Amino acid sequence: MKALILFILFCVILHGCSNSVKSNSKPETNLVKKQTTQEKEAIAALTKLQLNADIKNSIYLTYAHTNHNQLPSDSSFTISQETFRSVLFHYVKIHHKNIPDEKRANWVDASVKAKNTFDVYYCRDKTKKVVNKDGLPHSGTWILPDVLNRDIVIIWRRP
Repeated sequence: MKALILFILFCVILHGCSNSVKSNSKPETNLVKKQTTQEKEAIAALTKLQLNADIKNSIYLTYAHTNHNQLPSDSSFTISQETFRSVLFHYVKIHHKNIPDEKRANWVDASVKAKNTFDVYYCRDKTKKVVNKDGLPHSGTWILPDVLNRDIVIIWRRP
């Protein structure tokens, strides 16, 4: 009789523990989205732009949502992929003079494929005059937040 009670008690405890594990377990989810080939190429191209700039730290990548010392921004806007391509071509023409044109063009083309639209935080350099081209500031600092889990920081320096 004592053995039967112990056996029943053991079964109840075993059954109770196994059910609680099942009810509390969550399905596994992959929190990090796999990057497409195009996204990997965009990050690689942005990294090449960062590493090959004529002036160190004129363009660089950080972790997404970093508290940049240029913030708070003076304004913000959203640009299309095509507009970013045009702006980035102009930027590398000024800041990557030591890189052949074809290589710069390839890096820009790959870089802009990271997203379809880009948010931009514009931080004006109050010590310098604002330079506008095609209605956009080409001076101060641009921060493009959360581009493939990174922030892109572009600092417009005058030649």
